[in-house]
Amino acid sequence: MKKQRILIIFTVVSLLLMFGSILYQTLQDRDPYRFYTGLGQEFDIAPDDSQLAFSYFLDGHEAIYMSNLDGSNVTRLSEKIEGRSHSPKFSHDGEELLFLSEDDQGIQTITVMNHDGSDANRLTLDGLHVTDAVFASDNETIYFTAMLASEVGKLEGETKEGYDLYQVDRESGQIEQLTDKDHFSMNNLSISTDGETLYYGLFESNEQPVAYSLEKKTETPVAQVSGDMYSSVFSEDGSLLAYTAVTEQSKNSSLFHYELFIKNVESNKVKQLTDLQANVQSPVFLHKTDHIAFLQYENWPEEPEYFQLMSVSLEGDVKPELIDLELPVSSETYIIPKTIDFLLSEQAIAVYYVLFFVGLILVAKRRSGRVYLPSLISLALSVLTFVGSFVVGFLTNPWYGIGLSIVAITMFVCSLFLIMVSFIIKRFTGKS
Repeated sequence: MKKQRILIIFTVVSLLLMFGSILYQTLQDRDPYRFYTGLGQEFDIAPDDSQLAFSYFLDGHEAIYMSNLDGSNVTRLSEKIEGRSHSPKFSHDGEELLFLSEDDQGIQTITVMNHDGSDANRLTLDGLHVTDAVFASDNETIYFTAMLASEVGKLEGETKEGYDLYQVDRESGQIEQLTDKDHFSMNNLSISTDGETLYYGLFESNEQPVAYSLEKKTETPVAQVSGDMYSSVFSEDGSLLAYTAVTEQSKNSSLFHYELFIKNVESNKVKQLTDLQANVQSPVFLHKTDHIAFLQYENWPEEPEYFQLMSVSLEGDVKPELIDLELPVSSETYIIPKTIDFLLSEQAIAVYYVLFFVGLILVAKRRSGRVYLPSLISLALSVLTFVGSFVVGFLTNPWYGIGLSIVAITMFVCSLFLIMVSFIIKRFTGKS
């Protein structure tokens, strides 16, 4: 009787932990960066190649930092900016920086400051959600891509508003919309050396580089690439296109490694520059040498993303080199909150699910001997959940359906494990 009571308590506790974890995952602010210390996703190189500007998380706080090109003399610049600061860009004379400031709602605005961090000034308001920005050649105008902040977070089909190209006059603060295309996305904004053309990537089925003529006010697709392309960026003279793409070898092995490629726009010749068997992103051309810097996403596709800054020759004849940044380190451990996160994580939910049904199996063995019944119930639930994922995806948002299908697959794997546990209990234990 005592053993049965213990089994029931074990089963009930497992059930409560499972539902508590699900509730925690549903209601919590799921921010994988709240304790994170490491590099952000974007960086830039000064016009004379003397300095790097980049964002860096220290104990979850993202700010703009600067260093020498070799990674020495790291200094924090955005000391008094609230929210997360990232995506820095140098002015053409190297005397100023712009960057994006992100508030707790995820809305991003443009801030400009001197290269030493002084005189920070916000240029755009919360009504626009900015995704990228770049200085004009005279540094008096800033071009940027944005969408209405009120449309951020809406599901596909709920809004027809999208991303467009804008400019803001720094002296007057007046904002002008340059395009009215409502693009699904606009990435990797850059400007030509003569200041007459803007480049950015549009994403439909894959990324397509586009040139926008500031004189003619027209968008023109450029530099077609067969297959997928991401993180595309032109050199200053527009003769080279750097981008990342999945290698054929990694497709065959289902690992999907994104390596760095470069294409000569005139000759259409393509060269693979890296073979790191990882995820490469955010390429930036150096100005004075035939090199390109980039970020290596080492723990792809996990979060938080762990990046290393590297550079490689455009000739592709030598291996990429690590730029060893002398970064500040965290002095915090966050043992208690990290332990809570671990015990209430998505992985823990699967463990509690298995423990709950193991408890049911043991209870069923003692009461009726039908040890396979709980496992078969779990298997049936996984099948019903998988079927339901198609219904949810069709009636609401496809991404919800995909998420539910992943849950169903996890339940199915757990069910197979439970069937094996049932077999072991049936085979190797006697009747109670």
